[in-house]
Amino acid sequence: MTDNLDTSYLGEIIRALEQLGGAASLAEINEQIYNNGTMPYMRTNSNWKDNVRSTIQRHCNSTRSYKGAADLFYSVYGLGEGFWGLKARIEDVELSNINPIEQRQIDSIVKNHSLAQTEKEAIILSRRGQGEFRKRIIEKYKSCVVTGISDKRLLIASHIKPWRSATNTERLSSENGLLLSPLYDKLFDLGLITFKTNGCIVISSKISDNDRARICIDDTCCYVNDMSEELRKNMEYHNDMIFIR
Repeated sequence: MTDNLDTSYLGEIIRALEQLGGAASLAEINEQIYNNGTMPYMRTNSNWKDNVRSTIQRHCNSTRSYKGAADLFYSVYGLGEGFWGLKARIEDVELSNINPIEQRQIDSIVKNHSLAQTEKEAIILSRRGQGEFRKRIIEKYKSCVVTGISDKRLLIASHIKPWRSATNTERLSSENGLLLSPLYDKLFDLGLITFKTNGCIVISSKISDNDRARICIDDTCCYVNDMSEELRKNMEYHNDMIFIR
């Protein structure tokens, strides 16, 4: 039964991802397949979206469902958020200035007539921790929450719930950001560190003991104090969806 499902669904998933530039959210893949209207059983099987997801997972070697089938897909940002790419197109996606997932999000913002032009510009600039978002994060924290570095040239306004997964309001909120120096921004962005809701740092087991010692993180220290409810909610998202245990 699994082999039959794979045969029926694989071609449609690959076709949809090719049409979407090589990478997309699961929701986008499903929408593209639906719009193509050529997948067998779609009109009669109410579980077709579940079958799309499970077929992708069976053909991605980083999932628990992988049992040795053709390894065709990869998780673009890690397994938590549901963004998938074609391994055959990985260089096209990873080496582009803006990957197709974020480009479609930017295009959607540009076309959104309910947003003023200044709002559109602020939301798009926030993708790289710039503009109004950066101002708000610098005003809130003043310095890197881990190192205490205060030279603005050495600081990055980093989203907690990533820009790609956030609402427009969350993309600009000072309660969805941390001020970090570049090393810690990279670690946080990759899910190699996170912060508990009490503000203490947590380090991924995927960092070697040697590198952990060189990074010099004190995991007994609380770096982010007095979290608001909104900030706590965003940090829980990072803990659950981004952090690599």
